[in-house]
Amino acid sequence: MQFTTVGREIWRGARQAQRLAEANASDPEVQERLRKLRLVKALRESKKSWKEIQDLVGISRATYHRWQKALKEKGLAGLKPRSRRPKHLRTKVHWTPGLLIRIETLRKENPTWGRWSIWLTLRKEGFQMSERTVGRILAYLEKHRRIESVAGYLARTQRGKLKRRVNRPYAKRKPRGYEARAPGDLVQVDTLTLTLGPGSMVKHFSAIDLHSRFVLAEVHSRATAKLSEGFLSLLLARAPFPIRAIQVDGGSEFMAEFEEACCALGIALFVLPPRSPKLNGHVERMQRTFKEEFYTRPLPTPLSELQAELDTYLDYYNRRRPHMALGGLAPLEFLAKMQEESVPQRVSNVLTDYIAWAIAQFRLKSCRPLLLSPWGFWRLYLVGTPGLLHYQGSHKHPPIPAGVLSRTA
Repeated sequence: MQFTTVGREIWRGARQAQRLAEANASDPEVQERLRKLRLVKALRESKKSWKEIQDLVGISRATYHRWQKALKEKGLAGLKPRSRRPKHLRTKVHWTPGLLIRIETLRKENPTWGRWSIWLTLRKEGFQMSERTVGRILAYLEKHRRIESVAGYLARTQRGKLKRRVNRPYAKRKPRGYEARAPGDLVQVDTLTLTLGPGSMVKHFSAIDLHSRFVLAEVHSRATAKLSEGFLSLLLARAPFPIRAIQVDGGSEFMAEFEEACCALGIALFVLPPRSPKLNGHVERMQRTFKEEFYTRPLPTPLSELQAELDTYLDYYNRRRPHMALGGLAPLEFLAKMQEESVPQRVSNVLTDYIAWAIAQFRLKSCRPLLLSPWGFWRLYLVGTPGLLHYQGSHKHPPIPAGVLSRTA
């Protein structure tokens, strides 16, 4: 039998291969660093400065010497990039549903508690977490509107907004995209408090149609829901077009009897969100016009005489005062011009408006309003021209028909 021996060179090559494998010499990062070391060495032998070497190779002088020292001490393993992971890691606390619910409950029961108070209570109950973890959970709950911030709660308390929200059985928010495309599609109503002199204060009711800018107003010594109902009846009697929707703020004068009357008459009632007067911008701007053009003149104190003066101004405003938004026309001139359109176009507008109005009334689920027949709506729409011609400035309170308020669901 013949025996053979493995030569010294073969064993040496095997050990070298093992060391290279252990040093992860095939790592692209290791090979890249080794290439840069050889390139720097060649450039140094060609008398290049370190500034030129740094611009060409991309490593500094300190980095070259550090890599060279690691290669000499550990071989190729020294060129392997070291892990940048921290030696000590914070243990992540998992937010269990029970922990989230308990923190949310504690905060709702104690709206002014901060993270320390809640953390101390949870520690006594056996929960194990840090105070900062409680703070992060509180921030998460506030972001998702599950709890209210302490600052928001205190501000709301100081404003006196902790009153129970009033239930509005009929009024609702104006739907997104709702537009006034015809007279009566949307009428904004608001009240204004004015002081005419020592001890003389009046409540000024204003209403303006967004499409035609037709305006009506009335003055009283108080602003109640009953008086608002009377103002609604005045608006329905004197407006030369049918009213399909009214927009008001959240004042108490637009609740109770006023809301019931809108429901019974099938008039959509839109209420503004809190502290949003800009959404009622047309009537707010009209009230400024009243203050600048009407209430700056000498006026009588008795309400009856003041109302007579106001009716005279309203007649001037609706008949003769030019309006920039209407192309220089007065509101009644603008409405009369609309009536001069062709008969086919008028028929199309009537049918379109009636269908949209009927669909809107069908969607109202809070009550069953008094619906008009197609002929009734057609007649109501066509009498706009005689209504314009017979518009009078006399101030009378036409009452709401008897039994109308009882026709609710």
